[in-house]
Amino acid sequence: MTQRLERIAMEAPVGPENNIQNGYELRAYKPEEAQKIYEELEVPNWAPWLRANPETLAKRAEVFPEGQLAIWKGERPIASISLNRFNYDGNPDNLPTWDELAGIPSTYEKTFVPDGNAVGMMSINIHPEFQGQGFTQDIITAVKTLRSTIDIKHIMGSFRPSQFGDYSHDNPRANFTQYSHLKRPDNLPKDAWLRALTRNGMMILRVDDYAMMVPDVPIEQFNEYRSTYTPDKWRQLRPNVWRCGQTGVWIVGENTATYAEGNVWGILEDENGKASNQQH
Repeated sequence: MTQRLERIAMEAPVGPENNIQNGYELRAYKPEEAQKIYEELEVPNWAPWLRANPETLAKRAEVFPEGQLAIWKGERPIASISLNRFNYDGNPDNLPTWDELAGIPSTYEKTFVPDGNAVGMMSINIHPEFQGQGFTQDIITAVKTLRSTIDIKHIMGSFRPSQFGDYSHDNPRANFTQYSHLKRPDNLPKDAWLRALTRNGMMILRVDDYAMMVPDVPIEQFNEYRSTYTPDKWRQLRPNVWRCGQTGVWIVGENTATYAEGNVWGILEDENGKASNQQH
């Protein structure tokens, strides 16, 4: 594993636009460093019901160590990406949901395919202090280098349109599929995260309306989330449906609540080294 990661770091392009130099280090995180990844990257970037806990992060680093990469500034992780390996048959309709690819628990231990022909980008995190400084490009470049290092054909991801929560707060009737395809005048996606990925070569394959679910949350826990996590962004659409400022919605029952959100499947590179138009 160490030799593979050294090769990835060496082959990543170096230049004025690349941050993997000048005190920054690209390497896999070790299982014992999962707590740092959690505190520095999961907590600032994810709602509490969506965070991967330290135990999950540590197990992913055991299951697919080459696929759990981080950019470090000294001892501090400032960006990370989590990959899982699977087989893709070329038909976007057959792609799994995020939950199906992650497995239950979401440690990849039940879904990882050692000789799979594709990697799925499951999570990309940039610490808020370092966002907008080119680290998304750096970490995606590292994954593209990994493509040849471990002999995979497809670099893909189940990507989260991160601004849909704010958009739907201002537009209560917003449709997720329509939003995922909205463009600015320059023909780039309206959503900032999809826009960043598109600039790095991503092409949308299809929308997955039910990519992630957090089921059977006790109603007391749901009420705590509603009162403590960005409470000003929560809005009741119907008696049993709440928006919460995130990409998804909460469906509330008498004793439990379930969170559900959509993602967008996209591809960055295929076996020819670039994204191909397979959109369905």
